[in-house]
Formats: sequence, C-alpha cells, structure tokens
Amino acid sequence: MIQTTHDPLANLEAPDGPSAGPGQATRERILDAAERLFAEHGFAGTSHRQITAEARVNLAAVNYHFGSKEALFVEVVRRRLEPVNRRRVEMLEEAERRGGAARLEDVARAFVEPVVAARVEGGEMGVLPKLMARVVGEPGGWAERLLPVVFAGVAARFLASLERVMPEVKREDLVWGLVFSAGVLSHYLLLGDLIRRVAGGAPEAEAAGGETVERMVRYIAAGLKALRGAGGGGAAKRTRAGKGGRGRKKA
Repeated sequence: MIQTTHDPLANLEAPDGPSAGPGQATRERILDAAERLFAEHGFAGTSHRQITAEARVNLAAVNYHFGSKEALFVEVVRRRLEPVNRRRVEMLEEAERRGGAARLEDVARAFVEPVVAARVEGGEMGVLPKLMARVVGEPGGWAERLLPVVFAGVAARFLASLERVMPEVKREDLVWGLVFSAGVLSHYLLLGDLIRRVAGGAPEAEAAGGETVERMVRYIAAGLKALRGAGGGGAAKRTRAGKGGRGRKKA
C-alpha cells in the first residue's frame, strides 16, 4: 500500500515503494521521464499529463508507484543525488584508510569529484545542473525542505573528517568552510559554463572534467587552510595596531 502525506519529505528515508518485479521497468521509465520534464520545466511547470505521455503510462501507474507528483519529484532528486553522495563517502573512507586521517586535498577531492563526474555523464554535461537549478529556484521552498534531508548525512561526515585533519580550527569555522566549499561547487554546477564563456575561457576539453576537479581541489583546500589563521588572530592584530596608532598620535 502506498502511504500518502501532505509532506513528501516525511517518508524520504523509508524504503521505496513497489520497485521490484515487473513494475520496476515501469517505475524507472516514469522516473526517467519525470527527470527530463522537471529539469526542463520545473515542478510547477510539469503536469501529470506531460509525465504520463512522456513515460507512456497512465495516471494510475504514477499514483501506484509514487502516490503524488510531490513524492515523484522527491524521488527524482534523491535518485540523482544519493549515488553522488555514496561515492563521496567512499572516496573519503578510501583516503582515510590510506593514512589514518585524510589529507585536506583528499577531503576536497572527495567532495567535488563525484559531482563533476555526475555533471558530465550522459552528454551535454548531464541533467544534474538543470535539476539542481530547479530545486534551488523552484517556488514552494523545495531547497529548504529537500536539500537538508539529502545532504545532512554527507555534510556531517565531511565535517568530522575536517575536524580530524584540522583539529586546531574551531568547529564553527569548519562549518563555514563547508558552506563556502559548497558554494564553489554550486556555482560550477549552475553557472560554470556561462561564466567561463563570458570571461573568454576555452571550452571544456575533457569529458571527465579532471582538470576542473584539480582546480577546485586547489581552490577549496587553499580556502580551508586559510581558516587556520581565523579564531581571533585578526581581531587581536587589529587591536594591537589600534593601540599603537593611538600611542603614536598621542605622542
């Protein structure tokens, strides 16, 4: 039996519905069709009729497998992002096994490489940038409702790794470091091609995006390393400078 709810995120962590047996092919066809339509038109701009026509199914099939358009949208996003997050954690664990505590560059690489790989697969840079743009910009607060659920676990895992690599840095600074790192990655996803073209950069030359990964790794790692100088050092220097300045003026 399919559970229905006003909040499609309520059962996000529950096992998928009837996904085994003969219905699996139908379910995947609905997801594929919905993903293309949601990426192109957004949640509000995609109708049940468009989904059923694209997937070549009737409305009863959509309701049977997903219960509602909201739940279908959640599953489309989750299906695209969960493999990315699993690969991120796998890379992080591999790096930690090699040296006990991963190097900062290893943490940054595990954070960005699976996303870049997902972006470029499937031709024409894949559907991920468009889908994420829809999540972020879609009316109805989808970003606030969906992204914390999808990313909370992986964000906590990366924060724990950063705390082992940089124990001298305050936790709050590391949290902000993750926020800024995610910002770099988000802008690459949503605007990277456009900004590069406007700035006169060369077209993306490699399908795997390896050079792009290394550029982001260097940039993010450098930003995280700069956090080692945070935590009041700057304020103390300004205070000392202020005292010295007042002393000179007084003399």
